[in-house]
Amino acid sequence: MNLVIVVPCFNAQDNLSKLVSSIRSQKDDRWSCVMIDDISNDGTWKTMTSLVGDDSRFTLIKNKVKKYALRNIVETSRKYKKRDVAIGVVDGDDFLCNDDTVSLVLEEYEKGADVVWTAHRWDINGMNISREIPNGVNPYQWPWCSSHFRTFRSSLLDKVPDENFQDFKGRWFKRGYDQALLLPLLYKAKSRVYIPNVCYQYNIESVSLPVRDPAEREQISTVSFVRSRGFLEKDENSL
Repeated sequence: MNLVIVVPCFNAQDNLSKLVSSIRSQKDDRWSCVMIDDISNDGTWKTMTSLVGDDSRFTLIKNKVKKYALRNIVETSRKYKKRDVAIGVVDGDDFLCNDDTVSLVLEEYEKGADVVWTAHRWDINGMNISREIPNGVNPYQWPWCSSHFRTFRSSLLDKVPDENFQDFKGRWFKRGYDQALLLPLLYKAKSRVYIPNVCYQYNIESVSLPVRDPAEREQISTVSFVRSRGFLEKDENSL
């Protein structure tokens, strides 16, 4: 089994060197990486192409239409839904901080896991908000604790209609994508595994967002809407 690491990027030029290095430094080479430049207005694309060079393990995509992180992740992941691979998400301004991350995650998928997440650390204080979810609980009704490093089995996405990632008008969520992505996947997962090893650094001081307050308000609104609505069951015409 392999891990496909999806990296949505927006104005991430200053963080990409450490991110790419952290992926290349993995001791387990069963990985590939898809990096997506989502209409950045800095040097993200130039930096990305320079860092990756001719490394065939990386696939680089330059969007012509703004999609935001959630749509980028879902559309990329759906390309792998017929293959038995794990999908992992690393934000363009973060990085992996454990060279055994790939091994730790794939070990759980080989045991039958559907969703796996790890402990992480915040850059400002080392905080980790991730933890285990008790068996049998509805993730929509449980405090958020399935944060970075977020991964899921590619085939699981086939059980989640796109409507779960969109508002009532069919518009893809722009903010709050971590919960908008993981909650429906956790809901459909038969096996959910938390790895207590710290594998991911979350750079909360990221400069990719020029104005944080409006984005944070939209994030809170999205998360509240997603949780109150719950899971939308599959319709024969939805996929």
